[in-house]
Amino acid sequence: MFERLYHCYVAGLYDLALDDGKNLLSMDEFREALKEILHPDDYMLARILFLPVDNKNLIRYLAGKPAEHAPLGNYPPESFDEQVLILDSIIRVDDILPSYMVEVIKQWIASEKSIDLIKAEKRLTEGYFNLISDCGSNFLKKWSEFEINLTNILTLKNSMDLGIDAAEQIVGNNALAEELRIISRRKADFRVPPEPDYASLVFNIAGESEFLERELKIDQLRWNYSSELVFFEYFTIDYILGYMVKLSIALRWKALDAETGEAMLRKIVSELKNSNESPPA
Repeated sequence: MFERLYHCYVAGLYDLALDDGKNLLSMDEFREALKEILHPDDYMLARILFLPVDNKNLIRYLAGKPAEHAPLGNYPPESFDEQVLILDSIIRVDDILPSYMVEVIKQWIASEKSIDLIKAEKRLTEGYFNLISDCGSNFLKKWSEFEINLTNILTLKNSMDLGIDAAEQIVGNNALAEELRIISRRKADFRVPPEPDYASLVFNIAGESEFLERELKIDQLRWNYSSELVFFEYFTIDYILGYMVKLSIALRWKALDAETGEAMLRKIVSELKNSNESPPA
């Protein structure tokens, strides 16, 4: 596959550090720069990294909370309104959202605009990872597999600590996901899965009692894995995508304080409890 190279742009990128306190470009500013520099096909790959924001925005929309729309997504709130009108139209018009989002909106409309938001969020997450599997970017494919494995391990560990069955919350159907579901249902002593090789490290990190310390170690793992994936990439779109991942981590820690961290913890616990209490769709 032919790869376009961005020598001048990559050479001029700021050398990031996880605890960077300097004046970094915001992610929105960085994305605007990419829009001017990247080939349209490569820019579409960069947009994929923002789809998780769009997924959360769609959940807010379905919940009747469009005012909470996060601006960093690819699609403004009006896009969701427009997609609904497209689906209601007698005349066939092309969808403006990714197909996995459209399917969730169809289910929402079919159920008279009432839907189990926990299950809808899971469908969106799985749709996002399925989309990446066909995107053509080696970095995105390996990164998404890492992210889904990381998320599933943390979901299992947090659920076990709260006495909640995580089997229905684990995303995907790869070998690790199936093994984690078995562990969750067994509710007994278990052996940490040997694969992937970072699984034992994630389980150890998840056992940290101090929330911000745990979050930092998780992001350090994400940072290091992203670096490994682009170690032999020079001036390619995959290198830029890896840089975007690290920039998002650096920006997160630049903005985070202890009070925010505790609020994040309360939110995670609340969401886990709500998902366990939600009635089946």
